[in-house]
Amino acid sequence: MKKTTTLVLAAALTATALSAQAQVTIDGVISADEIGTTAGKYTSLGAFTTPHIGDGGFGLMGLLRMYGANSSTKLYIGLAGTIEPGGNNFQLYLDLPNKTGVPVGTGLPAIAGSATVFGTFAGGSIGGTKLELEADAAIATTGGGDVQAAIYTAEAGQAKSIGGGAAILTDGSTNAIPASATTGAYALFAGTKVAYKAPTGNLTTNPGNDNGGGAGSYGLEYEFNRASLGLPSGASVVRVMAAYVSGDAYWSSDVIPEIPGNGNNNLGFSPDFTTLAGDQAPALNVVVTSSRKAEDAVVAMSVFPNPAQGKSTIAYRVLDKAQAVSVRVTDLLGREVRTLLDARQPAGFHELSVATGDLAVGAYLVKVQVGEKIATRRLAVTR
Repeated sequence: MKKTTTLVLAAALTATALSAQAQVTIDGVISADEIGTTAGKYTSLGAFTTPHIGDGGFGLMGLLRMYGANSSTKLYIGLAGTIEPGGNNFQLYLDLPNKTGVPVGTGLPAIAGSATVFGTFAGGSIGGTKLELEADAAIATTGGGDVQAAIYTAEAGQAKSIGGGAAILTDGSTNAIPASATTGAYALFAGTKVAYKAPTGNLTTNPGNDNGGGAGSYGLEYEFNRASLGLPSGASVVRVMAAYVSGDAYWSSDVIPEIPGNGNNNLGFSPDFTTLAGDQAPALNVVVTSSRKAEDAVVAMSVFPNPAQGKSTIAYRVLDKAQAVSVRVTDLLGREVRTLLDARQPAGFHELSVATGDLAVGAYLVKVQVGEKIATRRLAVTR
């Protein structure tokens, strides 16, 4: 049976201090004490609420709920659900702030060969799939116990197994991705750990099936190194999409958030998510405060990429309530070069894009003021 699921992240996860440590154990179980609202605990990122049935979608296998958590050094994704043994797999696509990959709405480049689930097969290919996020990288864990990764640029893609030849067991054992497999372009996944726990049978025997993927659910857990992913200090925005896909690139129905009205209808080969209902690329907002002064830590500002060549993004946080926000670019003497924003904004994470093509090569200061709190970062402009 072919099966496919698309999983999307939507939430704001905040580590309030560098000392905050994750409270997640990588063992393939989403336990009650791992779920909460404090730093380092899992927050629900959405659920697939359509009941799984034997003659729809991928049958009695698939996704139930997705969770995310972060600490000062790690980013965690938990996928409650069950993978059918064999060729099916959970795929996770990442749009990272300091990387440039396949633009939104552009078909993923084809990867030759069928050695990985990201390749090209007789019936179809992951290539040509159009996502609602910029695809920089992807990671998959298969029903055969392999971990595979894909790395994308705007023009090309490459993929390989990074499992090191050791099968991911179904008993929740923690597996570290070998350092030898995460060199070069695959360094994004350096230090990654994976665990998967399978129930005794199909999804109906998963402890989370009766509570919508809640506490006690079995599934797949990833622990990523923030430094390897290139996430900057301060606020950063990661967009993630995860899916349950067959071993030959056929996408299932399970999407989180769900595609409104789609039910158990599979998505087939190379779907175009830009034409489907709903948002298949919500933001996963993360912040790690540094040892900077207190008001700088509250704003949690970051600028990326930096140095900038043509464009840079400014991310920051408005804490607790709506406040007046100003974002300005000055020279090193404090003389204003550009005002990017001067308005009241609601609480939450925000991003601004700044074009640098018309700025002279050199160093500038970016100043973000939220209420009475001010954060400043140096921005280098290159050609």
